[in-house]
Amino acid sequence: MAPELALKALEAILLVHRGKVKKDILKKFFSDFNLDELIEKANISLQNTGLMIYSSRYYVELVNRPELVRYLINFFGLEKNEFVYDFLEVLAIIAYGGPIKLGEINRLRNKSSYLVIKGLLDEGLVRREKFNYQISDAFLSFLGYRQVTDLPDYKKLRREIRKNLK
Repeated sequence: MAPELALKALEAILLVHRGKVKKDILKKFFSDFNLDELIEKANISLQNTGLMIYSSRYYVELVNRPELVRYLINFFGLEKNEFVYDFLEVLAIIAYGGPIKLGEINRLRNKSSYLVIKGLLDEGLVRREKFNYQISDAFLSFLGYRQVTDLPDYKKLRREIRKNLK
């Protein structure tokens, strides 16, 4: 397979798959290429689009560019739905305040968050470890970030959340 065709094939596979693809599977398919270099070149070819390829240790996924998330939220009208607002509020608290307990989330919001967290868990956007909640890799990759500290204003917002819990 020619290098140009390999780039196109990688992009098409990730687009059609619509989710995470195991790196091991891609490495076997593109055995004549260095997968990390192929991903890097594909990201260069996608730089003028709304998409990018996110690569973690075990998975590769086609995701939205982080700078477009607010436009996607506006387009789909998410801010007009009260449940979605609660969903986003709790997700932000977990993202910037995590690991965080349910009681702490309830105290910050001054209302019960159990059903919202259950929905976030069901969607795979947060994960639970013992009694603490943290954002998942799926949430980060959807936004196009590699780690939680890459989120906008992370240090400032984390300090504010932690301060309000004291």
